[in-house]
Amino acid sequence: MNHSAWIRRHWVISTAAVAWAALVFLVLAPALNRLISAISDGVGTPVVTAPFAEKLADLRLMNYYPSTAAWTYMWTKWDPTQIDEDFSKIEALGANSVRLNIEPGTFGFPVPSTKMTAELADTIQAAAAHSLTVQLTLFDWWSAYTDTSGSDQWIDALLAPYQNDPEIAFIDVKNEIDPGDAQAMAWLEHELPVVRQAVGSVPVTVSVTGPNILGNLTALRNTLNAAGTPPDFYDIHYYDVPQHALTTLEQAKALVAPSPLFIGETGATTGQTGAPAVADADQDLYLRTIEWAAQTAGLPDAAPWIFQDIASGGAPPQAGAASGGGLDYGLYTAGGTAKPAAASIKALYQGSAISTYLNGEFAIGSGSEVADWNPIRANSGATLAWDGTVGRTAPGSVLLSGTKTSPAGNPSFVAAPVTQPTAVGQTFEMTAWAEGTNATGQNRIAICWFGANGGYLSESDSPNLPTGTTNWEQLQVTSSAPSGAAYELIYLESGDNSGTVHFDDVTFTEEG
Repeated sequence: MNHSAWIRRHWVISTAAVAWAALVFLVLAPALNRLISAISDGVGTPVVTAPFAEKLADLRLMNYYPSTAAWTYMWTKWDPTQIDEDFSKIEALGANSVRLNIEPGTFGFPVPSTKMTAELADTIQAAAAHSLTVQLTLFDWWSAYTDTSGSDQWIDALLAPYQNDPEIAFIDVKNEIDPGDAQAMAWLEHELPVVRQAVGSVPVTVSVTGPNILGNLTALRNTLNAAGTPPDFYDIHYYDVPQHALTTLEQAKALVAPSPLFIGETGATTGQTGAPAVADADQDLYLRTIEWAAQTAGLPDAAPWIFQDIASGGAPPQAGAASGGGLDYGLYTAGGTAKPAAASIKALYQGSAISTYLNGEFAIGSGSEVADWNPIRANSGATLAWDGTVGRTAPGSVLLSGTKTSPAGNPSFVAAPVTQPTAVGQTFEMTAWAEGTNATGQNRIAICWFGANGGYLSESDSPNLPTGTTNWEQLQVTSSAPSGAAYELIYLESGDNSGTVHFDDVTFTEEG
């Protein structure tokens, strides 16, 4: 180790009092971090109950790459000025930690290059200047699982300067490991203790994602517990449909208990074709729903993927996306403009309640696209669209006309509210205003309940809007969560309607 470089870049201790406090911390922290629970994990192996729950509860993490230099480009095209500017914006959002991914092939393996380790040290220092700790993800884009000797050497060399370092929030040994890969899991069983030894009191984890995120988490937990090498906490990356989030997160939390659980990534793209305002609103609703679910499940705030869209040419070919396509998950555009989700995350990170707003006044739409709502079951000849010229109190509504019925149900606009049921019998009220022009058939609103596996349970309908041509009339339905209900969807329905019906000013609230 180059001690002069270490002191110059990282470890400057100016007073004897601080040195004494650090010594006490170094002696006691490793012991505290290795408390062993007598609680069984179900396979006969004691579970490590790391005292990191409180630390994770205070963590407000932002996933990060520079917009023009993602993945390996962050280090091969390293731009400290841009990184510092980005960290300033991340700090302003209310985040207190930032994630950095490290690829062994880029840093040098099995011996990290001096240039790359210096860039990492300077980036960590830049984060600290903005009151940000750093989460390090090791072994990104890595598959040489038989090389444990080289991995050991790389870990020791890379992490030596950061043992017991309070500027490191935690270490993810391997991004989204596949628990079904026997070689990968054998490698992880070997390397997780190596990382833990190298970093001392810094928490160590490993992340998994979907599909079948609960199955992957279960397999990871069972394998590591059986090997006696559990992480200090578990990290999941959630990209499933939003209405499944609460049930999934509650089940995931129970699976790994008493170990803490953290959501290291979640997000939605705004890069699909169509109206940008609609995509931006949908992303905002998705993130608010996941954050509400995390909070309701008693979990820390989920870390948004990602701070800023990746610019065209900003990702290397290995990222699997040409010209930045599919990488528009940012809270900001590649040009730096804040999307609605940026304001929502800022409010969350600065202590405000999560907004349960749904685009019920239909202010945002374009053609057949409507923010927060999806048209379904449209038959041939039917029109389901946003109408920017008609509204009850202001322009903006949805219209359905020429609709038929089918065994699958009536043509509808459907939405998943932020708020989902937390107990059997919990009651919700939905209201909407509707007007008809030569309307026929059944035009109404509905609350439908579904189980954790997505199976339909029951439905509550409002009375039908009177047929013919009518002025705006309020429809209302109240429904209580049945046994087994994991989530609800709300519908604006029209069936056997040869005329036209408009819906506007939808509300969905918990009663009481």
